[in-house]
Amino acid sequence: MRKGFQIQTLGHHRHGQRTLRRIQQSHRRNGRGKINYALLVEYDGLCFHGFQTQKNLISVQENLEDAAKILLKEPIAVSGAGRTDTGVHARGMIVNFKTTKTVENFGKFLLSMNAITDSGLSILTMGEVEEEFDSRFSCTSREYEYLILNTKFPRPTWKNRAFWYQHKIDVPRLEAELELLKGEHDFRSLAKVISLKNRSTVRTILESKLERSAEFDGLLKIRIRANGFLHNMIRILTGTLLEIANGKRKDTNVLDILSSKDRTIAGITLPPHGLYFLRAYYDSHPQIDSMYSLRDLQK
Repeated sequence: MRKGFQIQTLGHHRHGQRTLRRIQQSHRRNGRGKINYALLVEYDGLCFHGFQTQKNLISVQENLEDAAKILLKEPIAVSGAGRTDTGVHARGMIVNFKTTKTVENFGKFLLSMNAITDSGLSILTMGEVEEEFDSRFSCTSREYEYLILNTKFPRPTWKNRAFWYQHKIDVPRLEAELELLKGEHDFRSLAKVISLKNRSTVRTILESKLERSAEFDGLLKIRIRANGFLHNMIRILTGTLLEIANGKRKDTNVLDILSSKDRTIAGITLPPHGLYFLRAYYDSHPQIDSMYSLRDLQK
């Protein structure tokens, strides 16, 4: 039987007082198992050596685990929907952890977590989820975005936030290449070779599109949603697409490169600072959608 679910997020009262927005259903804890909580977090990739814990290096995972341990007074193991590399940002990463302790006040817990964790990390919403939910293994698709600043001169305010590319881009060609990507393909030629041992390289692209920023002229957003990604796949793919769209590979399309299954045929690996983890999707856990919706309502 599906457990009840509650979510809470932080907002501001119209008179300036901090208040709480809550969607709540009655819930009961059955048996003696641990309670499973999901968090929606945002972080600046420049502040961490990736998501996953690494010895003697600052990571998002370790930050969250240490903070939760202080508040709940027991060891906590955090799982994340994606294991982003050093320098990769996240606007909507879902993580979860299990604990024997009940979090009675989500609002206070969120405030405390944000006070304890590093300044490059923010926990935006929180919810109790089913015991079997795992932010990584329950995830059915993930969505990333790569930002390209296509301007004549670099813009200092976008440094380490988007990849500056001063060369001409054939936007219609870029859009056409993104359309070709949709569907199931073998992405062996667009992944870090050393990471492919004994792994399937077939992935399904559910959505791939180009958006132009309405707020900043010259800012392009390549957004891709898939059922999975290989190591460095989006950074290599975007580097390859730029080489096609600027005419360097005018007689080649992305399907030709995919069919070669040869990494040396593809383009360069773009730097991590232009890449953002946007969202994790869970077909069997629609309550996670509510966490994103509440995040979007925050002011």
